[in-house]
Amino acid sequence: MKLNIYGNASHKKGSLYLMKLKTLFLVLTWISVLIAQDKIPFSLEELYATTAFDEHALANIEWMPDSKAFTYTGNSTDMEDLNIYRHDVQSGENSLLLIGGELKFNNIPIKMSSYHWTHDGKYLLIAGPSSSIWRHSSQAPYYLMDIKTKQITALADNSNRLRNVKLSPDGSMVGYVQNHNIYIMKLSSGVVTALTKDGTSNILNGEFDWVYEEEFGLADAWRWSPDSKRIAFWRFDQTMVQEFNLIDETSYYNKIHKLKYPKVGGQNAIVKIGVIDLKKQKTQWIDLGQDEDIYIPRIFWTNSSSTLAMVRLNRSQNHLDMLMANTKTGRSRIIISDDDPCYVDVQHDISFLNDKDEIVFSSESSGYRHAYIYDYQGNLIQQVTRGDWEITEIVGVDEKESWLYFYGKKESPLEQHIYRVKLDGTTVTRISPQAGWHSPLFSPDYQYFIDTYSDIRTPSKTVLSGSDGRVIRVLNEGSIEALEEKDFVYPEFKKVMTDDGVELNAYLMKPHNFDPSKKYPVLVYGYGGPGSQKVVNQWGDYRNKWHQYMSQQGYLIFCLDNRGTGGRGKAFENLAWGDLSKWSIHDQIEGAKYLQSLPFVDKDRLGFWGWSGGAYLTIGLMTRAADYFKVGVAVAPVTDFKTYDTIWTERHMGMIHENEAGYARANLNNYADLLKGKLLIIHGTQDDNVHYQNTLFFINRCIELNKPVDVFFYPNRNHSIQGGNTRLHLFTKMTDYMTTNL
Repeated sequence: MKLNIYGNASHKKGSLYLMKLKTLFLVLTWISVLIAQDKIPFSLEELYATTAFDEHALANIEWMPDSKAFTYTGNSTDMEDLNIYRHDVQSGENSLLLIGGELKFNNIPIKMSSYHWTHDGKYLLIAGPSSSIWRHSSQAPYYLMDIKTKQITALADNSNRLRNVKLSPDGSMVGYVQNHNIYIMKLSSGVVTALTKDGTSNILNGEFDWVYEEEFGLADAWRWSPDSKRIAFWRFDQTMVQEFNLIDETSYYNKIHKLKYPKVGGQNAIVKIGVIDLKKQKTQWIDLGQDEDIYIPRIFWTNSSSTLAMVRLNRSQNHLDMLMANTKTGRSRIIISDDDPCYVDVQHDISFLNDKDEIVFSSESSGYRHAYIYDYQGNLIQQVTRGDWEITEIVGVDEKESWLYFYGKKESPLEQHIYRVKLDGTTVTRISPQAGWHSPLFSPDYQYFIDTYSDIRTPSKTVLSGSDGRVIRVLNEGSIEALEEKDFVYPEFKKVMTDDGVELNAYLMKPHNFDPSKKYPVLVYGYGGPGSQKVVNQWGDYRNKWHQYMSQQGYLIFCLDNRGTGGRGKAFENLAWGDLSKWSIHDQIEGAKYLQSLPFVDKDRLGFWGWSGGAYLTIGLMTRAADYFKVGVAVAPVTDFKTYDTIWTERHMGMIHENEAGYARANLNNYADLLKGKLLIIHGTQDDNVHYQNTLFFINRCIELNKPVDVFFYPNRNHSIQGGNTRLHLFTKMTDYMTTNL
């Protein structure tokens, strides 16, 4: 008899068959559970002592001048050298352009770290082994290679201390900074000329001082004119800037490194802008106004080498002027001004059109950063974008097709997308179709862009796209194979409503075997500083590795962006101004209340950790919110903003003589008597950014009050606390502290 499970067979046999199906289903279910259980747990060693879980994106991508191809670097088969590869846009063909292992000068191998093309594509500028100076600056030996002949020339007698090396737009010269002076070399003759001669440890030509580099995000302090006939440069006189000593205590006799570091209210370097006429070998100094206590965070060549544009900020940073200067006479005039009740945030994205005397300028004057077009007289021609959303940065302008390209947060502050808009303000189009966080690199003709993007569940992927957003091909899938054998967990985005009716963005991560009937401890992570964002739809960094590990140990992971953070307009960001502790602590308490309202949270087991500004927030919560948080780990904290640098602090706290009460309210040392629970402070002793004296001040205050606090110092590590086995040691210590005390 033929069996039919739909009831045409006998009831007895049908029931038997259904029982067999149920048994088979249960067996398959248990097999799937066993397979899931067979996944290998994370270990801190594989997370921080190997690269198994790192992203491996395309490196050193550069477009060829004709936009028909781009180049990138990849490791040689023995992983000893970098090779340069060429990718043809039309065919998609990859070809080996340069074998790194064959690079030699005087028969000595060159270990290439990076490269740049000349504008005509005839030469490669190759950097040898690079060593970091500060956050953005580095030095290295540099070489020029003729693409046709393969001949290699070393710059400056093969010195390994060259900085800010650049080829002229016409491809005839190379310029560089050495010993605080600017030099050029003619490629045809090899003749080297010193353009400045007064450089010393106090007089810096073509390079930035520490505070400009750190807080304005720049390392290169000189610019070729479009016609290669002039060079504009910054000159800093930091003679009167006070020195802070970084001390190496690991030698039998300690060593002192003197750092010119202007602290709040102190003397900044005096800045000048010069323009060198290369033919006359003469420098014209630009009129920057009578006030020397100013900042010049940006300079730009216009469409003519006779006109230089500059951004000037007052010391309080709440007033910005765009100056236009005649490079022959040095006379300047104000054409655009921008004001804010708190501070004007300077961006890199000012553009000067080639075919018209017009400027694309971004401003937050409407409450959100948007793009505007002005003429050279300062007349507003067009507001290009508008609305209750913000541009992150203007990428550039395709003048031929009248498109302005930018990336921003039109759809959501949690995502960053690429857009284009017509210069008349019409046809705003999103050209990054995938959800997530996008960063573009456009071709010189703006017909293509290389888009590197990720989301909270997907590591960075790189695609080649047309300017309209159509994907041409995937360049790098970006998959991390090691994840396939792990129980990786992903954040869930949340909205937290505060008691006073403000909605804040947050995320929550649950262990892979989450049981809602259980009570879980929570590890809260935060930064909270002005303009920052941690709650975004983007693949996580090295901190997220630790969150994965702690989730595996049975912790919930929570993060909230408090008032004052970025992505939600200038008024929201300005709430942090004048007292960086007020809303950050208030809103993190609101986050703690939200967590305590969840039925699966153990409300007595909340821990908080953060780095730098997040470490400041951690100590603030372990004192002023000690009833909510049991354990804190603060890595490289500021404790008193009077010890921090002029530019960042005065931008967000105001001038100290005008806001003494705000500085006092934000000073963590004034709240040490409120310290409860367990607090671990970690600091690197060579931290040039947040000096470890901040930790010493807080410890000293705790000693005065007989308050217990745990401390660990990393000898000679800087603000990032890394190198060799350092990160593994750091996160092991943090793990032990949290699991022991929380």
